Amino acid sequence: MTPRAEDIAQARQQLKEALAKAKAKRDKVFADTDKLREAAEAELWKTVHTELDGAYHGARTDAVEVLGVTRDYILKQTKKYS
Repeated sequence: MTPRAEDIAQARQQLKEALAKAKAKRDKVFADTDKLREAAEAELWKTVHTELDGAYHGARTDAVEVLGVTRDYILKQTKKYS
């Protein structure tokens, strides 16, 4: 027996609401994750800036080795976050 039109309409509405809730929950987690990631990134580059400011000759070369990025990238990021 084929479901009645109102049953289908109600089922469709329930499905849409359930999916919208799930998507909203995922979007919130993604937004929270982005905020945490940005905070961790800022903390890292502030620390790098603090450690390299007035450090010994060759410190930037050592930082490149440890961080796995170029000197130029370190400069850009420390300027951005400091």
